[in-house]
Amino acid sequence: MTITILTRRLLLATALAWPLASQPISAQQGEPVLRVVAPWEYTSNDPADTGFILARMGIGETLVQVEPEGQLIGGVAESWRVSEDKLSWRFRIRAGASFHDGSSVTADAVADSLKTSFRGESLSAVPLDTITVEGDEIVVRTKTPFSVLPAFLCDYASIVLAPSAYGPDGKVVKIVATGPYKLVSVDGKTTLELERFEGYARAKPAIAKARYTAVVNGDTRANIAIAGDADLIYTLAPAAIPRIDAAGQTKVASLTIPRIRALFFDSGLPQFSDRRVRRAIAMGIDRDGIARAILRHPDSSASQLLPPILSNWHRSDLPKVAFDPAAARKLLDEAGWSAGPDGIRSKDGVRLAAKLLTLANRPELPVMAAAIQAQLKQIGMDVAIEVGASGSVPAAIKDGTMQFTLVARTYVNVPEPIATVIPDFTRERSSWGTVRWEGRDRMKALTDAYIASFDEAKKSELRGQIIRLIHDEAPGVPVSWFEHNVAVSKRVSGVGIDPYEMRYLIERMAWK
Repeated sequence: MTITILTRRLLLATALAWPLASQPISAQQGEPVLRVVAPWEYTSNDPADTGFILARMGIGETLVQVEPEGQLIGGVAESWRVSEDKLSWRFRIRAGASFHDGSSVTADAVADSLKTSFRGESLSAVPLDTITVEGDEIVVRTKTPFSVLPAFLCDYASIVLAPSAYGPDGKVVKIVATGPYKLVSVDGKTTLELERFEGYARAKPAIAKARYTAVVNGDTRANIAIAGDADLIYTLAPAAIPRIDAAGQTKVASLTIPRIRALFFDSGLPQFSDRRVRRAIAMGIDRDGIARAILRHPDSSASQLLPPILSNWHRSDLPKVAFDPAAARKLLDEAGWSAGPDGIRSKDGVRLAAKLLTLANRPELPVMAAAIQAQLKQIGMDVAIEVGASGSVPAAIKDGTMQFTLVARTYVNVPEPIATVIPDFTRERSSWGTVRWEGRDRMKALTDAYIASFDEAKKSELRGQIIRLIHDEAPGVPVSWFEHNVAVSKRVSGVGIDPYEMRYLIERMAWK
């Protein structure tokens, strides 16, 4: 077995090549099914909720797509250009494309589908004016210049659906899309059955059938990999990798991706309203120890929001927040938080205590939360841990019960981190990140200037200011960067890891 890593501008795509299995797959066994296991349940047909599953499995396509090396390419659109006034973008629809129901992909159909997409987390930030059709082109006009629109249109919420996908009320009732695979059936929340779309306009997949199965529990996913009961198993705990590799049924490939494990705060609470408290929490966490002992990857210790793999956003000159409990305690003293008889601090009758909400679908997060709980107790903070399902964080933010969270947050929800910075740090209540942060107006001024600029030198300066503001004010505290772990069976060749987590690229795979 060999593992090949291809590098371009520090964004990596990993290819796996296994030796041929001793028992080749025979046509007499019937058409083999590519078995894909991941943590995320299929809870609705709404692309804003589950479009990421449809895009990863090659069922749905967006107007624009991104290659693992970071290059934007055509999806449903084959090309695009912007007007001189920087307000109108023209996207030419790919000729000869068909929906899964056999109907033609027309500019009118794509425009109608796209109009339903701009309520998604990233696309809601687009200052959309109009979407019109001229011949075989869609014209997207913005109210103000928006230099990153093509990247935003990679958002899974904007996968293009056929007119037949919608019911009379405009809601999606079935998935009729344009990708290399079509959805054949859905079994509850856990299983999707796929078949190759023979009418696909581009290169057709070598693998004819695939099955997606949602397995929320991380230990169960690891056991599936150990037993060899699936071909691709995504999101594995680092501690499970030696056992998986030793079993010999699958082999784990890993890649550092632009996802961060971080704490996010409700800064409107008295416990977190003072930046000195948030900075003290940052100094009270032993990132290096967590990276070594829990994640088994020392280089994943996070010194700032975005890792070096995003070279245009990462700032090597930004000082690292060192693990320094003594300095953290001093900072809390300066902020007026005094230790009580039990060692827990308080101020004005409020204890320095909070519920830390984390998620079960990332198996390392509860373990990390326990370590953080113990470390913050040493500086005088009492942390209670609650482990919830994947949707529990947005729900808690929405109903006002979120105090602080430990989540794994991707900053390439589209291939431009500003798309996630905007909802996380410029709104009173984000979906996954900060709540009631006092610096959100300053951040909004920076992000507004960034998206309006077509000058790369100015944008580079603004990126530095954005990262430094997050670093200095600590509305979120980075703990570790993310290693994406995928177990791959011996049956499959041509497997790659997309650092943007937008596609599993199964259409590029083949049987041995």
